[in-house]
Amino acid sequence: MAQTLEAQLEATGYAQVKSSTYQRGLLSSTQTMNVSLGKGTQDVALIVVNHIQHGPLPGLRAVGNAVIETEIRFADPVLQARAEQALGNRRPTIRTVVGLGGDTSTHLDIPAGTLTEEGDDGAALSWQAMSGDIQSGGLKSSTRLNWPELKITSEGGTLTLSSMALNGNAARENAEDPLGVGEQVLTLGSAAYSGPSGSSRDALTLKDLKVSSSSTLRDDFYHGGVQYNIGQLGFSAPGGLQSLTNVQLHLSLGHLSREPLARLVKTLQTLGQQTGTVPEAEDLTEAQRQALTDDALAVLKGGPVFAIDRLSFTQPGGDIVLTGKAELPGASELDAETAHMLASSPQLALGLIKVQAQFRAAEPALRELLATLSPKAATSLESLVEIGYLERQDNELISNLAFGGGEASINGQALGAF
Repeated sequence: MAQTLEAQLEATGYAQVKSSTYQRGLLSSTQTMNVSLGKGTQDVALIVVNHIQHGPLPGLRAVGNAVIETEIRFADPVLQARAEQALGNRRPTIRTVVGLGGDTSTHLDIPAGTLTEEGDDGAALSWQAMSGDIQSGGLKSSTRLNWPELKITSEGGTLTLSSMALNGNAARENAEDPLGVGEQVLTLGSAAYSGPSGSSRDALTLKDLKVSSSSTLRDDFYHGGVQYNIGQLGFSAPGGLQSLTNVQLHLSLGHLSREPLARLVKTLQTLGQQTGTVPEAEDLTEAQRQALTDDALAVLKGGPVFAIDRLSFTQPGGDIVLTGKAELPGASELDAETAHMLASSPQLALGLIKVQAQFRAAEPALRELLATLSPKAATSLESLVEIGYLERQDNELISNLAFGGGEASINGQALGAF
């Protein structure tokens, strides 16, 4: 049990167990761990105490192998005193039930609190109570977190985040799989920033944010994507307060060869655990550099594809949309020597890249946007149409960009070599 709890902390990649003691009792045990939290710069020292009640009826509160009540404290007494003051001397609760089959179910509650910085700034961080559940069984896990409000106040202004939630699930193919597949979804009901004394200058408002990321495995190739969707975005502009609706940014990276990518990740994870930081090239052995180089080359030879599946927003006059993708059609023929040459010469590397993109906008919407940014910019539309960089199709203005072999074109017109 003690080794399992240590492994779970280490597996996060952000925590290192420096030392651990275990006192075994007949019905209950206590494990105390000294933990370093961070990646090597300004690490935070924690004391984690697990109070374990053994099964099959642990504490007469559940049926399973154990019930674990976890207590977390800062090793620095000054930091711990500040944390207790911020939480009003209430403690976060973390309770884990370990099932008879080894599955775990963890529930956490963090009380509401306020943390005020010392000094003239008078900055304050306040939050409402947060709760969450984490399930883990075999090769599958899920996370559910809810945080009603977080507020940051300083002499520079006030930022308020409301109705935050994180939901996700992940599954690995086997115990050695460092990647897995799954989906994470972060939602935010609203975010609002205002300048000093509620000034509307530099104000920013956001409503109905949804950030989702997903990864899948098809035919031994990983495909991943992230999508940002915003219902409404308000901001300060030279023409005054402006608002965009239905803002979308969808990005994807696909056709990543599974085996070399998994080896790359495992190597980097191992090096990170050994050093506690992201390793520098000069700190690697020749064998480690060669392994990383070989696997990175194998991923490139698989022909990865990066895509802007959609970048768009809605104006009163209609939608403005950008889509595009970048490929490496000649990557399958790469060798180590050529890859090294390309890495040292970005201009040569451009010859491998193929890019296609399309800009499409309702003409009234584009005129509204340009007028918002700069009144003079709106007058340049006609000149772009005249030289062929924008084409009218019904009520839309369209521009197609192509790049390949070091040469670019817009709407079929060559722009010359790069």
